[in-house]
Amino acid sequence: MSNSLALATVSSALRRQVLSAAVAAVSSATVRLGTPTAALADDDDALVNIHLYRVEPNTSHANTHFPNRTSGGRSLGPARLALDLHYIFSFYGDAEDFEPERMMANVMLALEKVPLLTVANITAAIADNADLGDSDLAEALSKVHVSRELMSIDDFSKVWSIFYQVPYALSLAYRMSHVAIETEDAASLSLPVARPGIWVSPFSNLKLDGISGTQGARAPVTWDADALIVGSGFGQAGIGLSIDGIDFDLAGADVSPEQLQIRLEASRMGGQELAAGAHSLRVLGPLKPDQPAHLRSGSQGLSFAIVPTISIGTITASGGGATRNGTIQLSVVPSLAEGQKAVLLLDRRDPANAGHFQFEADLSGAVFPAATLTFPFSDLPTGDYLARLDIGGFVSPVTLVDNPGANDHGEIAGPLVSIA
Repeated sequence: MSNSLALATVSSALRRQVLSAAVAAVSSATVRLGTPTAALADDDDALVNIHLYRVEPNTSHANTHFPNRTSGGRSLGPARLALDLHYIFSFYGDAEDFEPERMMANVMLALEKVPLLTVANITAAIADNADLGDSDLAEALSKVHVSRELMSIDDFSKVWSIFYQVPYALSLAYRMSHVAIETEDAASLSLPVARPGIWVSPFSNLKLDGISGTQGARAPVTWDADALIVGSGFGQAGIGLSIDGIDFDLAGADVSPEQLQIRLEASRMGGQELAAGAHSLRVLGPLKPDQPAHLRSGSQGLSFAIVPTISIGTITASGGGATRNGTIQLSVVPSLAEGQKAVLLLDRRDPANAGHFQFEADLSGAVFPAATLTFPFSDLPTGDYLARLDIGGFVSPVTLVDNPGANDHGEIAGPLVSIA
């Protein structure tokens, strides 16, 4: 790697290398850096014009360095760029003496014989230019290689007529690759190794297929209730379970090779209650003696949702006619966490007079986690309503008629709210 003066140093060193070859062909030859001009052809002097007309990322080395910042934005070290420099060589001189052709042939042979910028040329170029005194390209580990670029007649016509807008002169295209530059930021030091060690662990054969309530594969997962985790590899001794990175106590759990039946409750998670919403779990393999916990093998992560469950509490209603004003009180499990939004969904049970209503919880003065919620309502028509609670998009389940002999077996039975 080298500093930001590398591009200018490459141009200066290339000029010296080309000048040596051009003078060997035409003793009066000179080399100029910059955009070609119309006056160059009129002067009839033996001259090679070198123009850096395009700079592009070097695709082979664009990603060979490590990221220079962490995900949090902290600097890890210098920023780096790997570049290719594209040059146009234009040859001018007395056509009667074939000066352009003689210089071109010698320059092509010289760059074919030594297809890189030599350290001697780079060092001399730096010494000849006070503005390049701080360049460190000569010490760079990677060498700058020179290669011919094939440009069609169409390519050259576009460069000269559109880009330069001057009469065409005998020309070649060359690429210098790769030129690596970096900032001068110091690399951050890694933390020292506190305790070296080597641990060997086989690949985990633990696999998670799903989680549900115990009523069936599609039953919702609720808090303070049993849940069934299905997968494979659960039969080995010493397995563990973590939910949201918190160790879950499996003592007394029903464990078989293909399923775990657990009870989701705070006492199993160090007293912590999980809020309604999305969570993740992972089954962990046995922890070997002296093995660091972070190297413990395990299954893939599995995302699941805990939906709230509700119990209807006190209902107050006042007013006359067909509508009422009042409040509906609910008990919710798990408790509502701070920052969560609770919406009560009411669907009228009368098919002939259907209606859907939504009311937000009054959380003024609430103490979180809140196990009891109050929902004020106004102008609510009298009648019976199916009640559900929506917490952040996770909706409480309904209850079904569970009597196989009943005509309405499997139909929705509640929970119900009656407004009279």
